[in-house]
Amino acid sequence: MSNFGKKFSEFLFGKPKPEPVYVENELGRFKLVETRSTIIDENGKKRPNYHKYYEGDAVWHGAEDKISATVRCNDDPTGESGFKRLKWAVENSAELEKRLIEYTFNDFIDPEHPEEPIEIWSAGYDSDSEDDEEPDPMPPEEFKKHISVGFIGVEDDGTIVVDMSLDGLFTDHGFMIYIDTDGNITDGALWG
Repeated sequence: MSNFGKKFSEFLFGKPKPEPVYVENELGRFKLVETRSTIIDENGKKRPNYHKYYEGDAVWHGAEDKISATVRCNDDPTGESGFKRLKWAVENSAELEKRLIEYTFNDFIDPEHPEEPIEIWSAGYDSDSEDDEEPDPMPPEEFKKHISVGFIGVEDDGTIVVDMSLDGLFTDHGFMIYIDTDGNITDGALWG
């Protein structure tokens, strides 16, 4: 095809999409995702905003269990440092998951009355409708069984963010936990 024909074809049909980039390692297979948006800076000017990250399913508690994971790579296009942090989380997944569940659980219980049932709300509850009833409070040990790790993300700075699944007990809400580069939980909150 002549150079003119190629340019005319690109004009009509757009540039061909590049082939996706994948990283495959002992953690799983991850696809490179690039997003672009426009943000308004502190001076009120529009400027482009780019994000690059690898997304996929990482092994968790052994080869048969998988967990959704992302590794940001704005500062490191290969994601090498992020994959090292993800590997740390995977290698310590059993102990880490216990800590994450306990942290989430402790946020919902009343420390002065730890045996008191936990108030929940779910998609089936609509306070404006007379047909739906508010779910009964759940005993703490039963509530704890509904907490699991739903997603893990490694940020450019090596910190980790974990979205804890609450099994639909709070409609579309989850519980987000932040882990520093030393592996310490620094914060957590209900979000959604």
